[in-house]
This record gives sequence, C-alpha cells and structure tokens, in this order.
Amino acid sequence: MMSEEKSALTQTERTFGRRQIQAGHALMMLISRAIPHPIGEVWAAVTDPDRLEQYVGRPEGDLRRGGTYELPDGTRGDILRCDPPRMLTLSVQRPGGHSAELELHLTAEDSRTRIDLKYASVRKGFVLIDAASGEWAAGPGWEFFLDSLSDFLNGENPEEPLGIIGWRTFEGEQLGLYQARNAEWEKVKADWDHEHEATPGPS
Repeated sequence: MMSEEKSALTQTERTFGRRQIQAGHALMMLISRAIPHPIGEVWAAVTDPDRLEQYVGRPEGDLRRGGTYELPDGTRGDILRCDPPRMLTLSVQRPGGHSAELELHLTAEDSRTRIDLKYASVRKGFVLIDAASGEWAAGPGWEFFLDSLSDFLNGENPEEPLGIIGWRTFEGEQLGLYQARNAEWEKVKADWDHEHEATPGPS
C-alpha cells in the first residue's frame, strides 16, 4: 500500500514555464491536481471571503475584477481577471516587496475539478526553501494551499488558517512532507534548467 507521504507527492503534477507579468519576464511554476468536488464548490471556496477566512485568512478590499485585496499576513495585490467559475488571476505583492502573479484555472471533470495553479515571479529562488529567509517556498507552499483547500471542502477546518502560520512551525510528518515536496521541486527545477540552459555560441 502506498504511504500517505508518497500519495501526497504523486497526486500533484509539477512543471515550469515562462510568463510575462507586470514586474517583467518571470519564471512560472505550475501545479496541477484533481480535487473530488464539483467546480462550483471549488470556485466558491477560492473566491468567497467567508470561506477563505476559514482556511487561508479573510481578504479585505474591493473584491471584484479590477479591484484590490489584502490578506491578514500583509500580502496584497490587484484582481486582474475573474471569470467564474474557471479563471482567477491576481497580482501578488508580498511584505518585503516581492512581486508575483497567481492564476487559478479550474476545469470540470465529471464530479471532480482539475486545478491548474500558476505562480510566476521575477525573484530568483522563489520556488525552493531558503533557510536564511524562512519564507514559504512557493513550490511546496502552494501545494499546502491545495491541501488546505481540499481539507476545507472535505469539512475539515484547520486550527489556524494557512496564511497565519509559517512553515517553521511544522514538525514531524508535516515537516517531512514539506521537505519531500521541496526535494521534488528541486528535481523538476534542475531538469528544467538543464533543458533550457543557454546553447553555447560559436567560439
């Protein structure tokens, strides 16, 4: 029987690409996962402030296309696109000045929903753990967001919303999963870098 950690690692597809965002030409990571809930329920969970409050943190602001939002941890940005129930695109400004863009694309698959989460940033090293900064690594960090979304849809509410806690509070199996996911992202990033390394010019 597959272990819980192995199952958690294999349920997610991880890839990279490039994307033009407001801050410039950015590296983009893509997480794809299927969630066993209808698309309407998933869309409500990622856009309704009352629901987001329970597992991420309550967004405040002018919550409509063209409006702005801010989360309790100080993350803020613009709502660039909102096409219910399939597409949500946000600019993301982290405390400390890091600029990025997040896009959620939902696709109905019978009674399930496929989520393609795209996160692009011009900041180097944003995907992987940086022990010096202690910030969430975007790769494993956004996977934990999808975990929290799934748990919420399954009726399991966390003791503290994900946006309030930091990965340094993890221990035991949770910390092991965070580190294992980071290792998977390291492999994918190394493969992508190798495939896209600059071709040497003529000597």
